[in-house]
Amino acid sequence: MARRPREFVEGIYHVACQASDTRFLFLDDLDREIFLDALAAICDRYELGLVTYTLMGNHYHLIVSIPDARLSSALQRLHTWYSRRHNKRREREAHLFRAHFFARLISSDEDLLWACRYVARNPVEAGLASHPLAWPWSGARANADLQRPRIPLDDEPIRAALDGGPDWRARYAEFLETADELAANVSQPG
Repeated sequence: MARRPREFVEGIYHVACQASDTRFLFLDDLDREIFLDALAAICDRYELGLVTYTLMGNHYHLIVSIPDARLSSALQRLHTWYSRRHNKRREREAHLFRAHFFARLISSDEDLLWACRYVARNPVEAGLASHPLAWPWSGARANADLQRPRIPLDDEPIRAALDGGPDWRARYAEFLETADELAANVSQPG
């Protein structure tokens, strides 16, 4: 029996996708750069607002705003193009991505902040980085204004969730770095 298509509405989503079986999506920095270039092109073509991202070895996370149900089409195009490029480069033919991606609608500003924090802290939890602002394959440093973004990011949802103000980026960086029990206090303006 075929899987019923998912319905997506306008909003901000936490999206994640894993490699098939034991494969890795990204074996080196060039793979990550190729993927980010393709992601930027897809976001532009499909008018998606990329809030932040993290590229791991066997999966990736995105926080992305969508105007309508175009998310599945956008990811299908991204995955197809990247899989072909990756497999050609590696002289492979097998499926690269799992058949289905994870997508969860973000329900509130607080939910957005915690989802961004989860995405930024993923490399820390995996033992790949000492803190979330140290991982080079994430949008966290750019969101915190510690480096130029590698690809265009839409910071507006994070700024709005932190009630704006000139120090919102510093508060965001602190929120990412703070222990779980203290982070709830940081997400709200002083």
